[in-house]
Amino acid sequence: MKVFVPENWDELKGKLSEKGRVVEVRKGDGEEECCAFIGKSLRMSAGPKNIREALETLADLGFEYAAMLGFELELEGLEKGLGFKIPKVKSVEEAEKAPEIESLKSLVLKTKCVDGVERCGAIGVFVGFVRKVSEGKTVSRLEYEAYDEMLNEKVGEIEEKIKQMPGIVNARIYHKRGVLMPGEDIVYITVMGEHRKDIWEPLKEAVELMKKELPIWKKEVYEDGEVWVHDVERED
Repeated sequence: MKVFVPENWDELKGKLSEKGRVVEVRKGDGEEECCAFIGKSLRMSAGPKNIREALETLADLGFEYAAMLGFELELEGLEKGLGFKIPKVKSVEEAEKAPEIESLKSLVLKTKCVDGVERCGAIGVFVGFVRKVSEGKTVSRLEYEAYDEMLNEKVGEIEEKIKQMPGIVNARIYHKRGVLMPGEDIVYITVMGEHRKDIWEPLKEAVELMKKELPIWKKEVYEDGEVWVHDVERED
């Protein structure tokens, strides 16, 4: 789901609605710091601390575009938590280039939405999440930074490598950035194949390539200090 701040929403909303499902996430007042209105049946509120969870829920529901309205003064804080810049967009083309929020469900659905799915019968899923204790230390949070200009390119290269393996029709990788707390998911990898026997080795290979090749760096923050960690140095 693309996340952005629209500069001409009245005009852009109609154009995006022709391409996919659109949701407005509006800045509120008082305790309701932001909320999403989904038709007349559902209203969801969230503050800066759980904006990622709110956006992932919207991605779960199948929305493809999320317009952040009224957050101009809070953007810096939201961007720090999410780990990416929320761009201001004026056109459909700019919205299509906006960074994405994915949930496991939305990534699985996108994995299926390709030619060749009709001959497939299995999707393998890897989920990495934040451990509470690392190397004997209690983890307060993780902070992920990425080289954004290269990240999407490297993700695409790994996905293409996996899709070239026997019996594999599609593969998707989504790695979160920003601040993540113990128990929160970090990365989702999906591999779709013709048969269940086809997916296990490609899924394992996708995990290893992700850890070695993605331009993402992790800082572990403990109760008594912090350290930058290169995932390649560990076997987790």
